Amino acid sequence: MEKNKTWQILNKSIDYQCKIATINKMDCYLPSKDIHNNFISMELHDWANVFAIDTDNQVIMVKQHRLGADLITIEVPAGTLDYNEDPKTAAIRELEEETGYSPGEIVLLKSILVNPAIQTNRCYFFLATNCKKTKEISLDDTEEIDILKYDLHYIFDSRNNDLIENSITLLSIMLAKDYILQHKTEVSQ
Repeated sequence: MEKNKTWQILNKSIDYQCKIATINKMDCYLPSKDIHNNFISMELHDWANVFAIDTDNQVIMVKQHRLGADLITIEVPAGTLDYNEDPKTAAIRELEEETGYSPGEIVLLKSILVNPAIQTNRCYFFLATNCKKTKEISLDDTEEIDILKYDLHYIFDSRNNDLIENSITLLSIMLAKDYILQHKTEVSQ
């Protein structure tokens, strides 16, 4: 894309700020079309999520109330990275805090921009295998989570049922399935 076809940010101001997000209002200009417009951007912490499989090929998932949609959802363990935290460290921390499980092995599957139209953050997708229960759950004050386990193949078929409604969890499932099939890992048996 040519430089004169990109938006210029003329002014940026904080419209709202809280613990998890800063919402910026931006006055922008598109020179190629001589258009001024206002946009918002949401500065959010990066996220890490973990498709976790225990030693019995059971997928470890969490069930929790999500206030944005006001629904109970089933998801992979996930959370935000602390300031300057390594994504892998955050993924392991979130898995252990939310489920009490620690990974035998963990691999980064992919890093993506969540919604670059309005958000600034990335999401890191990890696959953790040979997970074992090693700790007690240590939830944040605002978390209320149930731990669920599902057969690996049932979860891989979840695109065909209504169990998973969270788009990031669905992508996590697809990435894990692709990785396992490509690498013919032990869990694919």
